[in-house]
Amino acid sequence: MFGITVLGLYICIIKQTEMKKIIVFTLLAFFTSTMVMAQSDSKFRFSVGPELSFASGSFSNSHSIGIGGTAQAEISLQEHLYGTATFGLIAYNGKSSGAGYKYKGTTILPLRVGVKYFLSGGIYGAAQLGVGFLNNGGGTAFAYSPQIGYEFKTKSDKALDATFKYDGYSKDGTLGAIGFRLAYIF
Repeated sequence: MFGITVLGLYICIIKQTEMKKIIVFTLLAFFTSTMVMAQSDSKFRFSVGPELSFASGSFSNSHSIGIGGTAQAEISLQEHLYGTATFGLIAYNGKSSGAGYKYKGTTILPLRVGVKYFLSGGIYGAAQLGVGFLNNGGGTAFAYSPQIGYEFKTKSDKALDATFKYDGYSKDGTLGAIGFRLAYIF
């Protein structure tokens, strides 16, 4: 149900070009099939959680804090190694500049795939590549995200995932942010 809600956000925000319609349809098909797999395959996991990001580099000259959320699907590839697919929405506040000027906020819709490797116990390293859809005529940018995190087991045999990461979006320069994600793993 959450996947369908997030996909609805994608449809509302993304302009309806043919390529973007294909991406939305592909996402819908992927998340519908993964929700079915989650019912029958214990090697599949799905997590949802809020994100807090802080603009870095030249991006921090015009923007400050980013708030949003992401959903991530994971499938076990082998012991300690998972394949990941992540999508979400992060909105950055624009900063005020002299003479009463304020930069417009920027919304980024990341869509990335990658791997997650458990080093020891709940400690893991991860890397993801993909695209980021930028509002305000920003178009599409190459997205990358190195990550390190820890999974805490809960009493109900589920887990919480705490991630520290860097998100980069490259297109005529780089928009970068240092972020934190806290997610519940189903």
